[in-house]
Amino acid sequence: MREVVLRGRGPNTMTLESLAACADELRAHPDDPILVYGEGRAFSAGLDLDALAGGDPRAVTEAIEDVARLLFHHGAPTVAAINGHAVAGGCLLAQACDLRVVTDDPSIKIGMTGVAIGITYPPVVLALLRHRLPSHTIERVLLGAERHDPRAALALGLVDEVVPDAIEGGRARLARLAAHPRAAYAEAKRALREGALDVTPAQRARFEAAASEAWDPSRFATSRRG
Repeated sequence: MREVVLRGRGPNTMTLESLAACADELRAHPDDPILVYGEGRAFSAGLDLDALAGGDPRAVTEAIEDVARLLFHHGAPTVAAINGHAVAGGCLLAQACDLRVVTDDPSIKIGMTGVAIGITYPPVVLALLRHRLPSHTIERVLLGAERHDPRAALALGLVDEVVPDAIEGGRARLARLAAHPRAAYAEAKRALREGALDVTPAQRARFEAAASEAWDPSRFATSRRG
């Protein structure tokens, strides 16, 4: 089993460099069960918009989609141990994992907040969320763009379990999943998720047109993370 620790400025915000490092680690260990958690007291508060201000929006999109795809299609079990705030891009990475457990702490907030700060979601991100979130809550999660405590997140389907300690609980649950015959687990996961993240050229073109108009991290980078 391998532990992937999210690290970054403040509450583990993500840059192009940190996303690339995460992708490299996942590619280097395609057969290892993976536990994902954040360094310190946060899981991840999303993209570091201060660092990304003025950058290439396409590069940012490709980087977050790459890590999300790698986690979603990872052949071995993956568990997100949500040990602190998991917001926007951080919440997305949690949803890409097979199982999501969160520490039972009402101060922790989880949510997809992009709409509230003017972010347009890439089509791969929306496809992943459609696959992972219940049909009766996904619009509330995405259009409401709120931050939810662990119990509310459980009711919305953003997490699978609320546990006393996410990291220790995540390790135990990953060990349980890893005990299944690996080939059978990988094949069932492949069959369940095959094609789930496919997007059409028209979907991609619509996103790029909308995102090119909306992308201006400098207008909210100093006060929020997305």
